[in-house]
Amino acid sequence: MQANPPQTANGPIFIVGYIHTGTSLLKSMLRRAPSLFTAAGETHFYQDLNRYRRQFADLDDPGVFRDFVFLLTALAYLGTKRANQRDDYSLATFNLSDEQFDALVAVVRQRAEALPASQRHAALFGFVMDELTRLNGRQRWLEKSPEHVYVLQDILSTRPDARVIELVRDPRAALASRKHRRTDEWLDTKEAQEQLTADRTTNYDTLIDSYMWKESIDSARDARRDFPGRVLSVRYEDMVSDPETTIHAICRFLDLPFQPDFLEVGWINATSKTARSAGDGISKAAVNRWKENLTPEEIFVCQMALRSELREFGYDAAPTGLGGVAKAPVVLGRSAVHLAARLGKRRPTGIDQRRSDTVGRVYRRVARTLGVQK
Repeated sequence: MQANPPQTANGPIFIVGYIHTGTSLLKSMLRRAPSLFTAAGETHFYQDLNRYRRQFADLDDPGVFRDFVFLLTALAYLGTKRANQRDDYSLATFNLSDEQFDALVAVVRQRAEALPASQRHAALFGFVMDELTRLNGRQRWLEKSPEHVYVLQDILSTRPDARVIELVRDPRAALASRKHRRTDEWLDTKEAQEQLTADRTTNYDTLIDSYMWKESIDSARDARRDFPGRVLSVRYEDMVSDPETTIHAICRFLDLPFQPDFLEVGWINATSKTARSAGDGISKAAVNRWKENLTPEEIFVCQMALRSELREFGYDAAPTGLGGVAKAPVVLGRSAVHLAARLGKRRPTGIDQRRSDTVGRVYRRVARTLGVQK
């Protein structure tokens, strides 16, 4: 775990990290704290901020302002996937009356008007979460969007009282999890369970996904440097192998009282839908599963791309044999094809819209590795 001791820790809590790194597990533990109001789904607000600035451009218009606050309320209760389906819910969905919502809008507008116009869109999400926290009789709020790791600088600048927990997992394990969850069979099941269409354009790719993991690490490292004491880095493997010690440390960082039932989670991962009985505790079964699910050549490419980061976080390199080395060019060839396909399809919407700078850096790094550009 890496962080300087926080000076104060009474503001909102963000859980971030590369995808499939245990963020849902940590959220399931901390949300049991009676002082926390927890966003039900992943809001992706700070990633989508530029789109919201365009969609709700004129915040001086009372109707536009009200609509934006309504959407932010939906993000808190439903997450970004459902919140953007405007016909599926109403204020009753959030257990709010018209009078309560009018009062919420008035308070949020008053706080927003005290800011320069250029800062209002970014600040409104936090203002809405503050009011929902109060209405629910809680003291602080928690939000978990893993990919917010790429915009930590924006979050910490907007909310000087925020604290962030960054989950780090062995990149080979993260790749193995992503590899499983991008199969057609898995995506078919996900669509049936969630009644939503999954994005099938971002297929698993060993090299590209390795570099996306690296970008998340670099982003959090920059945030720890620029905002000392406000970001705590926690290894997933430590959380599942010694949960009591790790969660105690997280609670100290957050100034959150520890509760024994934090450790009595009844499931492993929300995305995989793997069920466990309540009280079974935290499972570490997935820690080394990547050794079975990744091929030697995939392991070789990942370790080649992330050599220094593996050492930094204490992950030992695994032997891959001559077969892994010999077949690595096949993996790199697939990466070249995937890179060309993504560059051709993803402008100006989708992932480029959410984190264009990050994706651009990844694509340039991949291109250099593949010899496509210098």
